[in-house]
Amino acid sequence: MANIIKLGSLYLDGHPVEIGTEYVPGQTIRIGDTITGKEISWVAVNGILIADQCLLTYISWKDLDAQGFVFGKEIAAQGFKFKIRLLKVSSNEGVPNEWDTALDTAGDDDYLWHCRGKYFWGQESARWDASHRMTRGYGSACGFVWRSSGRRYATLGFRPALELFPTDHAALRHGQEALVVGRAGAVVGGLIDATAYDLVIQPNADWLIGEADFAANMQDGTLAVDRSRIISIATA
Repeated sequence: MANIIKLGSLYLDGHPVEIGTEYVPGQTIRIGDTITGKEISWVAVNGILIADQCLLTYISWKDLDAQGFVFGKEIAAQGFKFKIRLLKVSSNEGVPNEWDTALDTAGDDDYLWHCRGKYFWGQESARWDASHRMTRGYGSACGFVWRSSGRRYATLGFRPALELFPTDHAALRHGQEALVVGRAGAVVGGLIDATAYDLVIQPNADWLIGEADFAANMQDGTLAVDRSRIISIATA
C-alpha cells in the first residue's frame, strides 16, 4: 500500500470546503490547517507530497496562475511550511517527467490517484501553442492531452504537489513535530531521538496511512528512520 499523509484542508474565501468542490470564479483558494472530516490526503513519493485527487474542479489554468499555484507559492499547514505548485507533466508524451516518475514509484492504480473521469492541470504549455496547457488523467493516470488555459470543465481540476521547506538536520530537537519524506513514503510524529544513522519518531497515527519504506517499526511502537534515505525533513 502506498504511503499517505492526511494534512491540511481546502478553504475558499476563508471557509473550509469539501474536497472536489466546484470552483466559482473569483474565489480565493487556500490550503490551511486541518479540519476534521475535510482532510486532504497526499501521496508521499519521490520527496514530495501529491494530492491523491483533484481538490477543486471547474477551474482553469489561468485561475490557478492568478493565485500563484502554477509555479509555486508558500503556504503553512499544521505548523509546517511548504511550497505548493502544479506538477510537471511534460509537453511531449513519453518524455520523462515528474508525474510519470511518481507513477513509476507508487503505481498508477485508480484507487490511489482517483484519476478516472478527471483530468488535472500541469505546469507546461502545449508545445505548439502557449495558450493551451497540458493536462493528465481521465481514462487512466497516464492520460495525456492539452486544454485551453482559460477553459473550465467539471472534469478538469486542481491536483497540487507540496515541497517541504526543510529544517537543517543540525537543528533537530527532541519533542519537535517532524515530517520526514523519502523516495517512497513519509512519516510524521514527535521526534524522540536523533543519531548519526537514524531518527526515532513516535508516529502520529491520525495523519499516517501505510508504512514508509525507510522506517522500521520498533517493539515500543516508535519508528526508526534511516537518515541516509531521507530526501527532506521539516519540523513544526
